[in-house]
Amino acid sequence: MKESIESQNGKTVDAIVEQALSAPTDEERARQERLETLRRLRIKTDTVVEPEAYSLSVDGVGIFARKDIHGLKGKQKSGKSAVLKVCVAALMSGSQFRVKSELEEPKVLLLDTEQQSADVKLVIDEVKRMSGVSDDYIDSHLLLYTLRRMNYDTLLSDTRLLVEEHRPQVVLIDGLVDYVASFNDEVMSRQLIHDLLILCEEQDCAIVNVLHENKASEDENMRGHLGTVLAQKAGTVLRSSKDRQGTISVSCPNARHGTMPTWYISFSDDGHIVDADEQQQQQQNEYRQRAKANRLEKLLNIEKERFEVARKIIRDNGGSMLRSRLNSLLMEQEGLSRTTVSKFISRMVEDKKLFENGKFITDDPDAFIPF
Repeated sequence: MKESIESQNGKTVDAIVEQALSAPTDEERARQERLETLRRLRIKTDTVVEPEAYSLSVDGVGIFARKDIHGLKGKQKSGKSAVLKVCVAALMSGSQFRVKSELEEPKVLLLDTEQQSADVKLVIDEVKRMSGVSDDYIDSHLLLYTLRRMNYDTLLSDTRLLVEEHRPQVVLIDGLVDYVASFNDEVMSRQLIHDLLILCEEQDCAIVNVLHENKASEDENMRGHLGTVLAQKAGTVLRSSKDRQGTISVSCPNARHGTMPTWYISFSDDGHIVDADEQQQQQQNEYRQRAKANRLEKLLNIEKERFEVARKIIRDNGGSMLRSRLNSLLMEQEGLSRTTVSKFISRMVEDKKLFENGKFITDDPDAFIPF
């Protein structure tokens, strides 16, 4: 009996040891868990992917898709804040100028890290004027915060807290540079953009980030490593620029899909944002007309100079000469092709500046032309 119990105990111990040896290690379990995470991220032929849900559109082209981050760039004082106001007014009322909302009564979270409270309040006032909706509607659909006093080390967590609290469809961050200690810190910049990507995917919202371009007039890149990473990850990047007349153009230099058509806004005499598409179209038409007139004037001057050369050649050859000879000398002196010179002489004959009889040509209609 004692031997039987010892035998059973021996088997139990062996089974325990065998089970322990066959159990996966912590490293193996971690590996399997990681593989399972990656498997869920695989895209296959039968993977069903939801189409992008855009927040806004311009002439039918969608911008600022939800579950993605985006950018709005421009030089300092180039009208970026005005562009945001137009976008917010469109989201509040359904449309503003050529910008149309693609969402039904969305909530918009606007975080301003640059302006003082009095200036931020003007955003509400202008959006109310542009959209025409009630105070109650704006207060329940536009969540506007001035975060100028906040430090970079709390801004991201504060943003996450506000997004989780209000559940907006669109988040506008006016002053992304304030979220990092330095926009040239590559590690911090990459981490910030990564965290914003996770946030917009988890909360099903579009996050639009305003960032200045580099100071050099010819450099349109967003500032530092922060701008580089944002440009790499953004679904849409809009750009605002202001001309000498104060007209703000809003273009789309970078888009993952369709490129938004350029639209224009400006300020009225009393400082309000107004549509400038018609004004810009008129300016462009006037510019094209001036350019056309300048080209025509230039061509006429060239033709006038060419005619004087041709007339001198004719007079140096006794007042009349073979057209073929004139053609050759003009080609040589002016460095033109035979076809160009031939067409020029024909135009001069049609305009009765030169006269032709048989194979000879002259600049004097009364001159004797031998046969």
